[in-house]
Amino acid sequence: MKVVAERLRCLRGARGLSMKAAADAAGLNTSTIYRIEHGFVAPRESTVRLLLALYGEQAHERTLLSLLRGERPPGWFDAPRVPLWLTGFLEQEDQAQVIYTYGPQHVPALLQTRAYAEAAVRAARHPSATPEQVNGGADLIMRRQELLERPGGPHLWAVLDRKALLDPPLTRSGDRLEQLDALVSAAKEPNVAVQIARPSADTGYLYHGAPFTLLRFPERDRPDMLVLHLLHGPVLVDDRRQAEDYQQAFARLSLSAFRVDDTLDVLDTIRGTLTG
Repeated sequence: MKVVAERLRCLRGARGLSMKAAADAAGLNTSTIYRIEHGFVAPRESTVRLLLALYGEQAHERTLLSLLRGERPPGWFDAPRVPLWLTGFLEQEDQAQVIYTYGPQHVPALLQTRAYAEAAVRAARHPSATPEQVNGGADLIMRRQELLERPGGPHLWAVLDRKALLDPPLTRSGDRLEQLDALVSAAKEPNVAVQIARPSADTGYLYHGAPFTLLRFPERDRPDMLVLHLLHGPVLVDDRRQAEDYQQAFARLSLSAFRVDDTLDVLDTIRGTLTG
């Protein structure tokens, strides 16, 4: 209940509403808002829905209601500093056994250096990004990467485009080389597989679509989750047929890419290109 209370308080603050303004708009008493936000009472589901609609977050009500119902324990991704639109994805990512990911224009967040993460956040929010937003976004990416370091953590399989490595959102050559070195280190880990895509002219295959992630879970009866990384954030798709379509797309990307065993040599070649 405390996590729900903190989240509702922060969402109200982000909208610039006082307790009285929120209460008046929702048709509630100010004391009701106060007691909910301080964890003195558990709000009704209808009240949470009402407040989330008021704060413009009704699309993500399932994430908060699952906590309110006690359907799951709170995780680090439920902290108020994590945007609610991202929490649902991070919860699923945290539970995955295998993570397949492909992004034609960028290095996946789970493999980014701090400098790359800051540059990616800055580029996504430009020109309105504040230093606090950049640091906060990069902190979140670094926190996500702890997933790969924990005992029994998931296996990551990432296919990267050469363009993402040759034209990263980094201006300093040292930062570019650091990112390549980080990929080399990651590729040597037993729970990480990295492949570099070959030129489309050689493979005859060109992927048309958004960056995506496929999450596979340890439960045998739990279907894979498809995540599309769109302009305004990740979209979770639990349609089996769509997930199967993207499984086939990832398989084709993997088969047309350089072999996993060739990754270190390909990265070394790219490093030589950047160093001249």
